[in-house]
Amino acid sequence: MSKSIMTKQKFKNQWLRHFASDVDKKDIEKYVVDCGGYVWHVFSFELVDKALFLVGDAAREAYDLEDKTNCIFCDMFGSSGVTDKAAAEYSNAKSIDTSVTELYVVSEDFSWTYIKTHENGLCGPYFMKIK
Repeated sequence: MSKSIMTKQKFKNQWLRHFASDVDKKDIEKYVVDCGGYVWHVFSFELVDKALFLVGDAAREAYDLEDKTNCIFCDMFGSSGVTDKAAAEYSNAKSIDTSVTELYVVSEDFSWTYIKTHENGLCGPYFMKIK
């Protein structure tokens, strides 16, 4: 069993620094902090340019192509916190869709992210890769 490697809040802050660095802090406050703290709202409210991220099946396909070695996983509704679980458990989008309510995945270097939201098809999943 993996141990927690950081708090969920520290993870969110780091995630926002990497994937929403160009988003105005007032918008982060309004659409992320004041709307439940879901960082994926930067995608659903299109605070990040739509050309920079994928949604739905395109996001799933992009995630499936990425190397999951040393990824960081954050089950926002689970009790495990932020972990560096074995990538095999979440090796593809289908395994995530059927096993967790809301999961954030980032590469070890925060160069890409995949988020399965609790909205079950209404929002997401999302994938973004920083070039």
